Amino acid sequence: MKKTAIRLSTILILLTFISLNVTAQHAPKREFRGAWIQAVNHQFEGIPTATLKSILSSQLDTLASCGINAILFQVRVEGDALYKSELEPWSGYLSGRQGVAPDEDWDPLRFMIAECHKRGMELHAWINPFRARTASTPVLDSRHQISLHPERFIKYGNLTLFNPALQENRDFICQVAADIVSRYDIDGFHIDDYFYPYPEDGLEFNDAESFRKNPRGFTDRDDWRRDNVNLFIEQLFYTIRSIKPWVKFGISPFGIYRNATASYPEGSATNGLENYSGLYADVLFWIDRG
Repeated sequence: MKKTAIRLSTILILLTFISLNVTAQHAPKREFRGAWIQAVNHQFEGIPTATLKSILSSQLDTLASCGINAILFQVRVEGDALYKSELEPWSGYLSGRQGVAPDEDWDPLRFMIAECHKRGMELHAWINPFRARTASTPVLDSRHQISLHPERFIKYGNLTLFNPALQENRDFICQVAADIVSRYDIDGFHIDDYFYPYPEDGLEFNDAESFRKNPRGFTDRDDWRRDNVNLFIEQLFYTIRSIKPWVKFGISPFGIYRNATASYPEGSATNGLENYSGLYADVLFWIDRG
């Protein structure tokens, strides 16, 4: 009887192994098929909450029918919030005026998480880290960081940006991330490709004083700027990992890392704006560091 039991156990183990092996060989690799739903184009602005819920639900139905399995939902456009936040004011891209809550007691991020999960889709909270104000925001709420700490920002054309050189700015943005990750059941946290601003002819990003005060051993300002972004990316990565290690961290950098030149022949056969020298985003450095 004992031998029979041992043989049966052995057979079950072998069958289980064979079954797992067959499943592993034939199961398709899981693909990440993501779509961005943005607020910066003003598509939500001033729409009644009930109508907006219906629009978003319809968008999700369409995307799910196309095979999309992840939504990157913009929840922070310019130092504001499309969710209930104690750190930053309600976004004007939602209500039409910064600091004004929606016309119903609802939380767009919480709504989108629930609706995505109902459809078997992931929800990634997407923020713009450094953009703080655009020309389309004439009035700032008193809770906005520019209102509270104007010395931490740099104007560049029609934009105002968090100065990436300041540790207090990096700390604050990571605090915003920690708040989102800890309070919401998101599957991923995402940032877009706006680090230093897209260059405009004849405009200089005026961070000379920050470089003079705290060069951290750098003599080349471009290398220093890249290091500012590197420090932020590393801090944000570990902020997310320390709270929920399973939450994915994503970045969508500009399409060109570096153009092929005599000094960098490994670059692509392109001749356009570079992440490396234009936005000061050293993407390969991040990959190499994991």
